[in-house]
Amino acid sequence: MAGTGAGPAAAGLAERAAGAVRLAVAAGRRATAADGGGRAGPEEALRAGLAAAFPADAVCGGTAGAPPGPAGPRWVLGTPPAPGAPDAAVRIAYEDARGPAVGVLHLPAAGRTVVAVRGRGCRLLAGDAGDPAGGRAARAGARTELTGARTLTDGPAGWPEPLLTALHRRVALVASGGGAAEVVAGRADAWVSAGPLAYGDRAPLPVLAGEAGARVTDLAGRPVLTGDGSALVTGGPLHGPFLALLAEAAGHEPKPVVSDPCPGWAAEGAALAERIRALLGPSALRAEHIGSTAVPGLAAKPVFDLQVSVADLAAADREFGGPLAGAGFVRGPYEHDHVPAGCGDGPERWAKRFWARRGGPGPDVNLHVRRAGAPNERLALLFRDWFRAHPEAVPAYARFKRELAQRVPDLGAYTEIKDPVVDLVVGVAEAWAARAGWRP
Repeated sequence: MAGTGAGPAAAGLAERAAGAVRLAVAAGRRATAADGGGRAGPEEALRAGLAAAFPADAVCGGTAGAPPGPAGPRWVLGTPPAPGAPDAAVRIAYEDARGPAVGVLHLPAAGRTVVAVRGRGCRLLAGDAGDPAGGRAARAGARTELTGARTLTDGPAGWPEPLLTALHRRVALVASGGGAAEVVAGRADAWVSAGPLAYGDRAPLPVLAGEAGARVTDLAGRPVLTGDGSALVTGGPLHGPFLALLAEAAGHEPKPVVSDPCPGWAAEGAALAERIRALLGPSALRAEHIGSTAVPGLAAKPVFDLQVSVADLAAADREFGGPLAGAGFVRGPYEHDHVPAGCGDGPERWAKRFWARRGGPGPDVNLHVRRAGAPNERLALLFRDWFRAHPEAVPAYARFKRELAQRVPDLGAYTEIKDPVVDLVVGVAEAWAARAGWRP
């Protein structure tokens, strides 16, 4: 497994991963054996093997359950596979003081194993391969369009009807057939489990998903290990749209999801802006990619913000509705931007029109239509350009956004708290604009 570092800690995790893979494959053989593994079933064999190989580590989970961790170095076993079950899976995780460190998911019927080590990548192994350095790198897909996404399900027969209906309308639901392993390997776009899953069944997911470029939370967007027992694993760009769809099905506002920055956002956003300008014709005086996805290296909600500048908002109302509807956009109710504290402007100076596209065709977009020369048009460009000119400020703002997204209950609270922080950034940016001679 390709490493980002060496030394005792890294070597210890690699050794544990190799041992866990060997034991998972052996447990899988027991689970698929005609006699159910003989006198020692899969779970008993796993416990004995881990205790012999790593006597200093605790072992919990399985039929005994596991308290939320981490609680020092420990192995956590998933629900033992039912003998002879075609979808049997062996799940093993190792947690240290920093949290999830090793994840193993073995599918004996398919002859596949996915293994990940924190900071060292995720690998897909075939057959009885026991070396985590073998196989091939596992990488989740980068699909951005929710409509038609190949979505695996876990036990949907008992799901709430609104959840099933919402998913059926937007995505392509298929039987589980590998679950999270298919997502981290790039063969499916998402895996949804309404749960409740045992802690041991969730324990491998954070490191498997994280090392494969996927995202995992519970269905409400909370950390999967401390959530409600449900699980959502997606290729990274789809996670926010999935959570928004699930929140809509549950009848409440979605929780914000802040994604890692994608190097391709800048080029994709610029191309989207150009297509929108061409679609709207000469009334679109200018079209720009704005917001966090327009700043290199900045974590963001996986939605592109675009700004179109016009001479007359009333004319834009009349002219833009038809073309935008044909491109999948829906007119939103927002007709004024947040007025910065101490500005003194009336809301009419910060007027706009707003359209949004979710679930395709193409990526999700927020389209802000503002008057050319208006203060809100200028602010959007200044915010973007100040961060582009000050990359050293990007990590701190990204940390703030991530922390905020974890702590607030929904997107409304996220926006309400973030707006005053943006006001502070813009105050600094205005001083920079005056010194640098910046113009929108």
